[in-house]
This record gives sequence, structure tokens and C-alpha cells, in this order.
Amino acid sequence: MKVVKFKDLLNRFDCFLFDQWGVIHDGKKKFPFIDKTLTKLQSKCCIIISNTSQNEIEAKRDTLKKLTISHTYFNKIVTSGEYLEHIAISKEKKFIKFNKFLKLKKCYLITNGSKNEVFKNIGLKKTNIKSAKFILAMSVKPFENFDKYKKILDQLVLKKLTMLCSNPDKFVFDGKVKQFVLQVGTLAEYYKKIGGNVIYIGKPYIGIFTYSLKNLSFKKNRILMIGDNTQTDIAGAKKFGIKSALVLDGFNQNELNNYKNKDLNLILKSLPAKPNFIIKNISI
Repeated sequence: MKVVKFKDLLNRFDCFLFDQWGVIHDGKKKFPFIDKTLTKLQSKCCIIISNTSQNEIEAKRDTLKKLTISHTYFNKIVTSGEYLEHIAISKEKKFIKFNKFLKLKKCYLITNGSKNEVFKNIGLKKTNIKSAKFILAMSVKPFENFDKYKKILDQLVLKKLTMLCSNPDKFVFDGKVKQFVLQVGTLAEYYKKIGGNVIYIGKPYIGIFTYSLKNLSFKKNRILMIGDNTQTDIAGAKKFGIKSALVLDGFNQNELNNYKNKDLNLILKSLPAKPNFIIKNISI
């Protein structure tokens, strides 16, 4: 792991994969250096790769536009929701484990209550615990009591329903409320702990990386994943075989809170997936 400035990495890579939260924005506002940085990178291939359950249209309209971040900075915007839509219409054999559940249509939906185009586009039917054939965990209400979800999951696991989790993130620091908020990956982790079967869609699993780089011919040693989460961004890059840069500002906000020992050097040394580079942020 080498501590560097982001500008020192520009000539080493041709394609940059960006996580959103903690790298580009904090949920409330974009970081002040973003426009300058992304303008400087216009000669490169820039791709957002995000674990949000939104699809590309929703990500552009409901996140980037609201934060005044132009989507034209990016060659692609790939989300877990977008990838889930792709899986649902694909005939490839590697997606059989997903589609054997999606084709059943009736699911118990875990969502924050906002309108979700992915669910509609796939043609699923929201149903109760008794009638559900599988679980689709997309998002959660951040201030919902976790114990409430536990009670629901305890009932679902008795039916031996498989959960499809379209956002493996467990937590995030929300700039709107200036505190950590629950993410659906925490529910999936609990469901697995009590004996439930979980199939994840998104980082750190290599499928979303393969999908993000489809029809692009970059050599892997010229691709850099930039993220603030070691469990998804950094671990995903390692699994896929590309280099990664850990954004320290985002890591300190979003992940450091999970460690009892707050010594950053000791934490970084203990990580199962270590970044190749450590950067403060992506300012140039």
C-alpha cells in the first residue's frame, strides 16, 4: 500500500471505476473538487460502479442531477439495480441461480418505500410472507429500527426463502443527517447468520465488474477501482484482478467506525483485501 496523491495516478491508468458515496458525494452534496477532477479526466474512460438498487435512469435523475453532477462526465453508470435488470432478461447460463427465483415473480420486497423502477421493469409482484417465493432486499428506511427487520427476517427464514440482495453495502455515513445509517447489506448479513440463503448482486462480486467493462478492451493493469469501502470496492477489485485506491476521507467517515481499534495503520495492515494505493480524496 502506497500513500499517493490522486494526480500521481492519472498517467498510470486509462480507465477509472468510481464508487459514488464517499468518493464523489456524501449523499447531501458533491465534493467541491469533483467538477475540476472529472473535467481533467475527460480523455480517460470514467465509469461509476455503485451498489445502489437504483437503475441507471434513476441514478442520473434522482442522485447525480439533484447533486448537480453531470452524468456526461461518465462513459457508463453501472448500478446493482441496472445489473439486476440485465440479469433478469439474460439467457446466459451463469445467471440461472438468479433467474430460477426471479421467474417465480412473487417476492417479499424489502425497500425504503420509494418508487423503484427496477422492480417494475423486471415485472415482479410484491406479496406477503405467506405467499412469497423468494425475498428481494433492495433498500431500507435508514431510521427504521433494526429489531423490526430482525423480527421479519426471523419469520422469513422459517419458510426457507432465498434472499436476493441487490445492495451488499452494510452502512453509510449520510451527509443529509450527519450520521451512520443502516443499509440493506446488514439485513442480508443477519439473514445469513440465522441460516438463510443469500445471493448478492453488486460489489464485491466480480459479475458487476465484468458487466461494467463489457465491450471495453482495457488491459486490467490499466484499470483502477477508486472507493472508500474495503469490503466492497477494494475486495471487489482484488477479486476481479485490478488495482485499487482507497479514499481515506471516505474510509474515515464510512468504515473506520466499525473497528474497535481506531489506529488506521493497524487496521490497514489487518485488512484481508488491501488497496494498492491510499489517497486522501480524488482532488487534483
